[in-house]
Amino acid sequence: MTTQTVADPTATIAQAPLHQRIGKAAYRVLELMTESAYQGFQARTASRFDYL
Repeated sequence: MTTQTVADPTATIAQAPLHQRIGKAAYRVLELMTESAYQGFQARTASRFDYL
């Protein structure tokens, strides 16, 4: 009888090439910055039209 081990998801991430890991991290940072900027812009535009 053989045993099979479940692959650890973090192990597959660590085995990815360095440039792919850097690219994914950079994309996530850019996504967070864009979302933050959009929310700030949305708040400013909403408050600008509250006075009308």
